[in-house]
Amino acid sequence: MASRFNSIKAQWQRLRSSSRFGNVLIFLAFVAVSILFWFVLALNDNVTETIRVRLHIEDVPDSVTFISDPPVDMNVTLRDKGTNILRSGMVKHPELNISFKDYSDDGLFRVSKSELGALVKRSFGSNVQVSSMSLDSLRIYYTDSPGKRVPVVVRVDVTASSGNIISGPPTVLQKNVTIFSHGNETDTINYVRTQLLTKRNLSQTSVFDVKVQPIPNVKIVPPVVRVKVFVEPLVRKEGYAHVEARGVPAGESLLIFPNRVPVAYYVPMSRFNDEDVPIQIVVDYKDTQRTTGNKIPVRIGSFPDNVVSPELKADSVEYTLVRR
Repeated sequence: MASRFNSIKAQWQRLRSSSRFGNVLIFLAFVAVSILFWFVLALNDNVTETIRVRLHIEDVPDSVTFISDPPVDMNVTLRDKGTNILRSGMVKHPELNISFKDYSDDGLFRVSKSELGALVKRSFGSNVQVSSMSLDSLRIYYTDSPGKRVPVVVRVDVTASSGNIISGPPTVLQKNVTIFSHGNETDTINYVRTQLLTKRNLSQTSVFDVKVQPIPNVKIVPPVVRVKVFVEPLVRKEGYAHVEARGVPAGESLLIFPNRVPVAYYVPMSRFNDEDVPIQIVVDYKDTQRTTGNKIPVRIGSFPDNVVSPELKADSVEYTLVRR
């Protein structure tokens, strides 16, 4: 290995001492100088280049709120010497500063196309030619009022995965937002709504960022709120539910025995220790005329949304009609 390295080193030393190696170095030096001169001459020619320019509205009072967000940048196509274009658009980060005081009046911040072009020329130099701008002008309404606080109404379409349940209504972590307008649009607004949140097969409690539904000519702060959707596992529970009689005419009574029947159902885990059974069991008076004997069928009447798959453990109860 050492002998091979010594051999390569000896070949390199012979190559460096040869006249051919010196000629190659001289040739490469002339090529580099030629490229440098060509680059300098090219930059002295007029070129056209499109540059992204950041926009900054300066000296905006703290009390002012823009109804629509000002643009953060625009594309400007300039024609000037290459050296100036390189210095303005590539060497430094171009930014166009616009004074709020100079272009605001009675709730409207307005910069015309000619004024915007003049600001660009002032920023890049008087010799530059502005070929085009992605913004023709600026026209933004603002207000200096403190705004109006209104509550947020959540719109959701969510489902839980198998074995779980959406437990209770979703909650907005930020209960209220502030709305602003240039005119009197906020006078008739008493609440705002979120855009529809659609989620499927949720397996755990989750928090989502949801946009507030936009309102024309109104600024909403913040435009996004956090919504918490509660998800709980379902647990099986058994108990006894009271039986109620329906459709009994005046002057009669329907005595039921037993007046409670066993039921089974699923509830959120947080409701497992509740003592009451939130299921209504009913018998229908008309069934006394459709059945023989002293038994009448029982049915599940109503139950809340947080009760899942209720089932009866008895299909009938005994009854006695009493006429008064």
